Amino acid sequence: MTQTVLVGDIGGTNVRFACAHLNLTGAPEIESVSILPGDSFSSFEAALERYLDSLNGHRPDHALFAFAGPVREGRVTLTNRNWSVDSTKVANDLEFDRVRFVNDYAAMARAIPVLPESSFKLIHAGDPTKDRAPILVSGPGTGLGVATLLPEYEGGWHVLTGEGGHAAYAPQTEREWVLAKELRRHYGHVSKELVLSGSGLNAVHAALCALDGVPWVKTPPAEILNRARAGDIICRDICRIRAAATLDAMADAALINGTRGGVVITGGVAERLSDWLTAPEALARFFERGPMSHYMHPIPIRLLLSGQSALIGAAALHFDQET
Repeated sequence: MTQTVLVGDIGGTNVRFACAHLNLTGAPEIESVSILPGDSFSSFEAALERYLDSLNGHRPDHALFAFAGPVREGRVTLTNRNWSVDSTKVANDLEFDRVRFVNDYAAMARAIPVLPESSFKLIHAGDPTKDRAPILVSGPGTGLGVATLLPEYEGGWHVLTGEGGHAAYAPQTEREWVLAKELRRHYGHVSKELVLSGSGLNAVHAALCALDGVPWVKTPPAEILNRARAGDIICRDICRIRAAATLDAMADAALINGTRGGVVITGGVAERLSDWLTAPEALARFFERGPMSHYMHPIPIRLLLSGQSALIGAAALHFDQET
């Protein structure tokens, strides 16, 4: 078994690298963590070379990288960044013995069983089954990732990923319906990701400004949050709509995948919307499912607070195959 593995979490905004090993309890630990802005590099390889230089020759021979995009036969094109990467080329050019690519939410999901409870904020305790059951791991960052943790008979976990973020957005209130109509006029397909992820923030803000007859000015996410807390109607509606859409998306996926073991909401956008996610009107979007509402209330909901989870999960995926 390889003692150390280089792991990466390659998102639409930041590129994270670390070296990982198993501790004395058999759990993955990471060290030498580096967070680099993706905009600073023309390619994934350039960012990786920068990190390798920082290791001063003490580099692992194996690597596993988690990308925010669909991985097919060792190749990936990031959904929200114009990078295309081939694992074989990375291994050859940068002299690794082995390189694996996975979807970033495969890594994010695999981290959940090994993270301490301090990594989570409990939103709804529920009444989970005592048997090991599937767990949904999903949430808005730059995009919207979705993965399901499936328990295996041997006590391990299998991760099922998909592209659920690109499923259609389902408006419920009058304000949401007119927003969806305005977005459809400009973008055609209105996905869940467009409405509730970081990459869609400007689109939602501009659409609401157009609906209210207010000139749109590009506004940083932190300023939108500050204005929402101060009572600005449009910024407040952005937060409310995105929080409701997040819990609505979680409920759809939980129903479809039968994730009675729990829902874990992830992503920087979700962390910033924490106050809105816990509001009764937002939680109602998770629980109110017509004749299947009884199915939803026992499902616990947690918010993941750890920014290094995908790195830990990438390490866990590597050592799953090595042990």
